[in-house]
Amino acid sequence: MNTFWLKIAALVIIIIIGVVLLANFLSSGIEEATDFERVEKLVEAQEARLQAELAEAELKAKQAKAKRADVKQPAAQPQPDEIEQLQQNLQAQKLYQWAETEFRIARKPLMSYKRCVDFCREIIQRWPDSAEAAKARVLLRRIPERYRKQYNITDEEMSISN
Repeated sequence: MNTFWLKIAALVIIIIIGVVLLANFLSSGIEEATDFERVEKLVEAQEARLQAELAEAELKAKQAKAKRADVKQPAAQPQPDEIEQLQQNLQAQKLYQWAETEFRIARKPLMSYKRCVDFCREIIQRWPDSAEAAKARVLLRRIPERYRKQYNITDEEMSISN
């Protein structure tokens, strides 16, 4: 009869030690996982780098477009071609904003870069010489390598020269 109570006491002590060790282990993981300030700083740094790359790509695209464009005299009324060009620019900007939003969403766990890649490819295909195409190429470069392979993103799409 004494051994029965000893066994129960030993089992209770083992359970208490297990609970204490488990709580200690989980609390250290929770503190690390909930270090929101560190994660926020990392995300802000990535966003700053992305914005700098986008500004550089947009500037290069504008310079290239300015070199190719002939100097035109401003007309009193916008021509149908100019209106069509403005509509195309708005469509490209809208599509790029969607791609950028999908890129931000895809960085979250269990999300996919598929829609971002699709939007970027459409921009590059429809408006290859636009500023949005340059920004879309930069966005494709920002996608992690494993996803580039998954979606067959080529160096030509990202305009990377070896």
